[in-house]
Amino acid sequence: MARPYALLRSGFPYYLTMGQRRVTSNPVDIGFGEENVYVLTRGGLGSEVRVINWEDENLGLRGSGSFTWPAGLLVDEDENLYVSDEAKNTITVMSKDGDVLDTWGEPGSDHGQLDRPSALDFDAQGNIVVSDTINNRVQRFTRDGKHLQTIGGVQGSGEGEMNMPWGVAVDELGFVYVSDWRNDRVQKFTGEGEFVMSIGSSGSGKGEFNRPSSVDVDAHGDIYVSDWLNDRVQMFNADGRFIEQFIGDANLSKSGREYILANQVTLRLREMTDLEPTRRLSAPCRVRVDSEFRLFICDFGQHRIQVYKKEAYELSESQIAPPMRNPILFTT
Repeated sequence: MARPYALLRSGFPYYLTMGQRRVTSNPVDIGFGEENVYVLTRGGLGSEVRVINWEDENLGLRGSGSFTWPAGLLVDEDENLYVSDEAKNTITVMSKDGDVLDTWGEPGSDHGQLDRPSALDFDAQGNIVVSDTINNRVQRFTRDGKHLQTIGGVQGSGEGEMNMPWGVAVDELGFVYVSDWRNDRVQKFTGEGEFVMSIGSSGSGKGEFNRPSSVDVDAHGDIYVSDWLNDRVQMFNADGRFIEQFIGDANLSKSGREYILANQVTLRLREMTDLEPTRRLSAPCRVRVDSEFRLFICDFGQHRIQVYKKEAYELSESQIAPPMRNPILFTT
């Protein structure tokens, strides 16, 4: 699918909330099967993969006892699960039922070795791209752990240098995006590892970050960044221009409503309190965008997934005026 020349951005409304504290406690990543939704959790009530469905029903857990400090999750076409573990410096492969199929990775700084691997993403060939956080680089592997490529590896703040990268994404054109955690920016590279551009700087204004924890890109080329300590997700166009931010609009999830309705004390407490803070994001950890342009935000501090759905209309070059030197948006 070719990217459109431009977009009429109608809106990006809140869509739904999934999960709750007793199921999706401290979610750090999310992946999707045909019917199941897999949520990677860590700390709190457990470090494991929790399984829910689109009806927000709890279908159990996978990998209990297998992980120490899991950070990234991928789900392939057979619903095998790939989980990175920062403490063990490994990638564990499990079946959808939780059986361990493979484990690969070893600690170190040589090519193919890992030091606190965090985010994962597939490239177009089905290989796995890994944020190798303490080694200040991104590495590409086959699914069985054969090393293919290293991008970066020099600690610093210059172009192509990194300082604890924690998020990674690969778009449909093969470009690699890295959320450069301690540099408060996102860097874009070609598939061959050449620096393309950087987005962001330290701060809390538009286009600024305070520890960006993940990045993803949709089929329009729009870039989404979870701005961890600013409690928001920011969205940029393909050129890195700020478009809008998401601060949280959650309702109670279906499972959350069922739990609270069965607890009289919790019902009374909600009746007596200010509910505004309960809607907002708290330390959003991971963003994922699917083929339907739904944005999934792992709301780490609120133990849930907030979902938004993009409303945009694709435009050809003949449908829109040429770029303007000093644009001012107004309505007619």
